[in-house]
Amino acid sequence: MTNKITWYLMLVAVALIALPALVSCNKDKDKDDDTFTYSTSRQTTLIKAFGLQADADVLSSLDSVHFTVDYDRGLIYNADSLPVGTDITGLKVKIDFLNTVSSAIFSITGATEQSDTTIEYTASMTTELDFTGTTKLTVTSADQQRIKVYDIKVLVHKINPDSLEWPQSWRRDLPGYATDVMEHKVVKFGDAYLAMAYTGAECRLLTATDPGQGTWEQGAVSLPFTPQISTLHAADNALFMLDVDGVLYTSLDAIEWTSCGVQWHSILGVYENRLLGVMGGSDGYYHDEYPRSDDFVPSAIEKGFPVTGASDMIQTEASWAVAPQAMIAGGRDANGTLLNSVWGYDGTCWGRINSTTGGSLPAVTDATLFSYFTYRKLPGVRRYALQVSWYLMGGKLANGDLNDKIYLSNNQGISWTVGDSTVSKASYMPEFYGAQALVSNITHTADVIGLAPRRVSSPMITWDCPYIYLFGGYNAQGELLPNVWRGVYIRLSNTPLY
Repeated sequence: MTNKITWYLMLVAVALIALPALVSCNKDKDKDDDTFTYSTSRQTTLIKAFGLQADADVLSSLDSVHFTVDYDRGLIYNADSLPVGTDITGLKVKIDFLNTVSSAIFSITGATEQSDTTIEYTASMTTELDFTGTTKLTVTSADQQRIKVYDIKVLVHKINPDSLEWPQSWRRDLPGYATDVMEHKVVKFGDAYLAMAYTGAECRLLTATDPGQGTWEQGAVSLPFTPQISTLHAADNALFMLDVDGVLYTSLDAIEWTSCGVQWHSILGVYENRLLGVMGGSDGYYHDEYPRSDDFVPSAIEKGFPVTGASDMIQTEASWAVAPQAMIAGGRDANGTLLNSVWGYDGTCWGRINSTTGGSLPAVTDATLFSYFTYRKLPGVRRYALQVSWYLMGGKLANGDLNDKIYLSNNQGISWTVGDSTVSKASYMPEFYGAQALVSNITHTADVIGLAPRRVSSPMITWDCPYIYLFGGYNAQGELLPNVWRGVYIRLSNTPLY
C-alpha cells in the first residue's frame, strides 16, 4: 500500500511541474513555428493598453482618450483625433503591459518643446512627454530575449471637424455657362441631374449622372414658349415650368413641352408628384395643384403666405409625422411685404412653422433652402450624433443687400440660429440670390494600407459622404454667377471610427 501511494504522489508532482509549460505552450504557440517558446512570444512585449493621464489644463477627460495598439505594425495612436489646438507638448502617459518587462524606454526626437532625449517608463512616472515630433517606445521582455519598438502618435485635428468647408479648389464652372446665358436652373430628375441655360433666344439642355463630374452632355431645346427658367421643377416622372405669362407647361424628357391648360402666379414646389402653386384671380390668390386630386378645391391663401419669391420647396421625413413635410422660406405676400416666415405643408394644408413674432431669420426673398446635416454633442466624452438640419443661404434683404450668412434650424424650421465661424460661407464666395443647392453622395474608400485596426473586428473602410452642390445664382446686379461650389461638413468626410 505504501509503495502505491508513493508512486501516485510522484506522478502528481511530475504532472504539476509540467502543467505550466503545457499551458503556456498551448496558449502562446505560433501556428507557423513548432519550436515556439514563451521567451520569444510577442506577448512578452505586448502593450495591453496605452493612455494619457488626466490633465484638465490640456483637455477635459484627457485620460479617457482611446488609443489603438497595433502590434503587427508597431503603432499606437488615437483614431479619434483630439480637438484643433490641443497642446500635446507636455503629456503624461500610462501603460498596461500584458507581462512584466525588463524595460520600456521612450525616444523623443524633433519635438518643438522637448530636446531629443530618452526616458525610461516606470509605473510611477510623472515626466511629461512632447508628442509633436517622433516618439518611439522600445520594450524589452523580462528575459531580454525579445525587443519591440512602437511608434506613438497623438493625433490632433488640423481643421475643426464640426465645420462646413467650401474649398476654393473644388469650385467648378456652371454647366453650359457662357457670357450670353441670362438664366440658369438645375434640378434632380430621376437618376440624372438636368440643367437649363437660357440666353433669351436659345435654351440649352445639359445632363449629368453626377453633379460634380465636371462634364455635362449638352444639347439644344426648342421651346414653344418664352420660359421663366427659375420656375423649372421636377417630379419623379415629369418636368414643369411657367412661361412669362404664367401658363404651366410640362415635359417627360425636357425636350417636348405641352401646355397644362392652367395659369399660375408662381410655383411652390413638388409634393409627392403633385406640383403645388399659387393661382392668381380677380379676387385674390389661391392654392392650386397639378394634377388636381379628385377632391381638391382651390382655397384662398393664408394671410402672410408668400405668393412669390419664396425659396424652392424642400420635402423631408419627420419621425413625428405620418406624412412627408414640405417647407418654404421667405418671399413676398400678396401685399408685397417681404417675409421672414417659414411655411410647412403636410399633404393637406399649409401652416406657418416659425415664430410669428420674428425670430432670427431675416426677411428675405429668393433664398436658398436645403436639408443637410450637423452633429450635436452627446453627454460624455467626445461623443457626437448626426442630426438632420435645415440651412438657409443667400437671398435679397429688405435694404437691397444680399444675405451673406447661413441660418440653421435643428427642429424642422421652428427656430433658427445664425451659423458661427465654423458654419458659414467662405469669404471668397460671392454673395448671391436664386442659387440651387443639391445634396449628393460620394463614396469614399479609406486607405486600407494605412488603416490600423479599430475598436471593432471589421472597421468601415467605405462610406457615403453627402456633399452640397451650390449652383449659380445671381449677384446684386442680377448677373448670373458662373460657379458651382461644393461644400461638406468635415466630420462626414472623415473615416468613420466604427
